[in-house]
Amino acid sequence: MSTLRLEGVEKHFGGVRVLERLDIAVESGEFLVLLGPSGCGKTTALRIISGLEEASGGRVLIDGRDVTRAAPSARGVSMVFQSYALFPHLSVAENIVFGLKVRRVARAERDRRLKRVAEMVGLADLLDRKPAQLSGGQRQRIALARAAAAEHPLCLMDEPLSNLDAKLRQEMRAEIRALQQSLGMTVVYVTHDQVEAMSMADRVVLLRDGRVEQSGPPAELYARPETTFVAQFIGVPPMNLVALADGPRGAVISGCAPGAAVLDGPGEGVLMGLRPEHVSLSETGIPARIEAVDYHGADTVVSTRIGDQRLQIRIAGHFVAPKDGEVRLAWPFEAVHLFEAESGRRADLPPKPAKGNPQCSVV
Repeated sequence: MSTLRLEGVEKHFGGVRVLERLDIAVESGEFLVLLGPSGCGKTTALRIISGLEEASGGRVLIDGRDVTRAAPSARGVSMVFQSYALFPHLSVAENIVFGLKVRRVARAERDRRLKRVAEMVGLADLLDRKPAQLSGGQRQRIALARAAAAEHPLCLMDEPLSNLDAKLRQEMRAEIRALQQSLGMTVVYVTHDQVEAMSMADRVVLLRDGRVEQSGPPAELYARPETTFVAQFIGVPPMNLVALADGPRGAVISGCAPGAAVLDGPGEGVLMGLRPEHVSLSETGIPARIEAVDYHGADTVVSTRIGDQRLQIRIAGHFVAPKDGEVRLAWPFEAVHLFEAESGRRADLPPKPAKGNPQCSVV
């Protein structure tokens, strides 16, 4: 197994800074996901690790060895690309062992590895076919088998499932994770899909504009986001961020009646975060007006407006809105997150329940 460290890695394209002092440590056998929107630098970071791109500054270390200026072939890594990168004129078997032939691995050893990985990814009966005769999921399995056959302890994956349909993506997520665990590989996986990150990763590194916004286990990013960017990037639907204002009895939701306090203390300059699944209908909650109902089958996402703020709630099953469109909402106080409106950072002070008006913030 292999360890990886990025120390102060930077990348500039002319006057454009794509990566800014990236410090990431990947433990041996860890499945690390680089997550973020398009243009955040995640693929550039992966290409620097592989040697396909040269860093403008900083160091890349694999197993303690500085490989910052080493050629890709000297780094001991395998890579799975978004485009599969298969040779159309070669059979499945020839595609899988192509790299082994280039490195002059003995025929018997090639056959052993081919048999092992083909059975792992379900290609044992398709070895004589050409890529054009296979589905997208089967082609992706060839790319995975080729990476596994290399038996490099560090594997890099650049959005390998983005060309597949939703059902295949779900199946392949499970297969990739099972393959990684069975081989004990260290994996760095790039994606913009937070569902992939949450379901596959041991640890997620969320990038924004070439910098690490937050790093940690998926559950930690979901339960305790450090910034409003993390709060709204992780979770489907994303966390509600509701602007607060000062009221005579405490903080109120912007645009609400001054007496309808939801938190004790000032509200100006504060954003209150609430996950949609933590908000529920209540006879004694805050009045809200329904703006849209989005039925998903297992649940329904309802968009409402409280004062001049929009707030989504997720209700199990099929929800039918009342004719007048009026509902009342409440949430457990423990579900409240507070952020500084100006900086977007998580507020240092913990929230306090509104005095004398607990129905607004406690179910």
